[in-house]
Amino acid sequence: MRPDFMVLPLAAFSDDEELEVKEAYVNFTAMLLAGESKSSSNAREGLIQVQRYMRGIKRAQPWLRFATGMTVGKDFVALLRGDCSGIERIELSLTDGRGCIEFIRIILGIVLADKMTFGHSPDVEIGEKDVSVDVPEVRAAPIPRTGLNSMTSDSAFQSAIPPTFSGSASKLGTPYSASSDLPSVGPPSATSSTGSKSGTTSTGSKRGPDDDMSQGKRSKRRKRTVALRAFIPVRVHGRDCIGILFTSGSIRGGGTTVYVVVGARDGKTYLALKTSWQDVARADDQAAVLKKLSDHKPHPNVITPSRLFDPMAKDRRVDSTLGSIRGLLDEEMEQLKVENCILTVTESELWRPVAYFWSPHDFVRGVIGALLGHQYLCEIGILHRDISENNIVLALCRGGLGALIDFDMAIVGRPNMHQDSPPPPRIHTDILASLIQPSFPSLADDKSYKAQRTGTTPYMSVGVLRGEPHTHFDDIESFLYVLVLFFLSYKGPLRKEALNAARVRGFIQPLGAGRLPHVTSWPDMFERWASGTFQEISDRKYSALGPASHAGFMQRSYPHIRSRWDSSSQTTAPALADLILKCWSMFSRHDLKVAHKQFIEVLREWLKQFASDEDNYVYPFDD
Repeated sequence: MRPDFMVLPLAAFSDDEELEVKEAYVNFTAMLLAGESKSSSNAREGLIQVQRYMRGIKRAQPWLRFATGMTVGKDFVALLRGDCSGIERIELSLTDGRGCIEFIRIILGIVLADKMTFGHSPDVEIGEKDVSVDVPEVRAAPIPRTGLNSMTSDSAFQSAIPPTFSGSASKLGTPYSASSDLPSVGPPSATSSTGSKSGTTSTGSKRGPDDDMSQGKRSKRRKRTVALRAFIPVRVHGRDCIGILFTSGSIRGGGTTVYVVVGARDGKTYLALKTSWQDVARADDQAAVLKKLSDHKPHPNVITPSRLFDPMAKDRRVDSTLGSIRGLLDEEMEQLKVENCILTVTESELWRPVAYFWSPHDFVRGVIGALLGHQYLCEIGILHRDISENNIVLALCRGGLGALIDFDMAIVGRPNMHQDSPPPPRIHTDILASLIQPSFPSLADDKSYKAQRTGTTPYMSVGVLRGEPHTHFDDIESFLYVLVLFFLSYKGPLRKEALNAARVRGFIQPLGAGRLPHVTSWPDMFERWASGTFQEISDRKYSALGPASHAGFMQRSYPHIRSRWDSSSQTTAPALADLILKCWSMFSRHDLKVAHKQFIEVLREWLKQFASDEDNYVYPFDD
């Protein structure tokens, strides 16, 4: 990405009268604001590009409470601020005196502003670190270093700087649509807008490239090493920070970031500190879930988080998007049709992210553990409602089972809900299609549906996509999609040395490393589970699970499995195909209503049947 102009901290400029920019600071970890210049009066193109820059800033600086951007056109200027409730903007016309005066005031405010004004959190202490990054060359037409551009170094250097932090495996934990946040663009005027949800999602592959390649062609062969001065978190909410384990990298949504921190008790143990922005309407649900977890004895396959503080406590200021960030009054918040999100901070044990599996069997054991943890939650009356790859973690010892994490979407329900009998089988798919035309409500128009739509889009069940009430059967169905997509997301495990090094550093991503080398994009037939309307995604999944379709589904899937796993072991692809076919057929036969015990039995039988295949993989960790 190549912003036309940007705002950098004072440290980025030389101390002499020339105030030249130090090129090492021209990267997304240092940017306070990024902007786009347009010679035409068309505001839309500039707004779209600026929002890409804002997402780049948020990916590189996930501790920000919000990101800012600006676009300047022939006769207008627009200032944008994006937080987890959406994107708001103000547009000013430069064709009259009032707009020009307001523009001057904005520039003066930017010059005098401190980091807090650009979204930095007072609870995150930032340090600086020199890093070297290998980046592809970009062939682009040179931009004259005149006027404002002379303050931001050359565009080729800017385009070569990728966002520094990209999560444990460059994944997206929540569903994001680039189109859902775009404000409507009319004649420039002194107006503001707030992002809203739509019934269409386009998360794309969580492995896909950044949305910034339209600015130039990357060379696959030529690369160069760039020296950067990166800004990194060194202390987060009173804990010494080792690095970032995961970040969703989105503006709108939960904005989840997981830091690896040093435990406060012994100063040696690594813990996972998670910050996320939750709808204030869910605050009571989350508090009830955490209380129920604390009231019951710990379970080995459930990672129970503890809150660092009560986000709604009366003795502290509530950190919310509409209140403390946008400064709206209570009556003004009620009039807006957007969520008011509050900051929540929790701390839990650090387990191994699934991206650091050492064999397919290692991941299957992780799923078994997560299913056992989910069964326990159902026993005590908690419905998880957000089963995804990011919410399953692997054991730190050889042969151990995995665990389930993240209770942001969980609710308290009836104890022993998992003992409910499955409902009667539905009418066969082709008969059902001839009898009814199912209606799918839109997220933008139906508030009750917004509350029901829970989960991460590629892993959501058919029923939840259709707006049906979320049950524990929907969570178990999500485990199926996690299993299938996992074996299409990786080209085998990382090398032994890389896995061992990752464990030593607490599984954080090295600065500037980008996505992990074994991560790959989903095939087109599975990308379709992540984009389109919820009705379309539901129809695709239901069709593939039909009794007459699952054999053809496996035939289309097998070449993709082989292309990813044959290099690790010639016997792995057939074994994985056997596992996926057995699980897929099971859900097809039982009309998507599968019990924990059924699923776990199939997984354990597979581990026993193909135990010898694990001998082709090397256990990398020094227990």
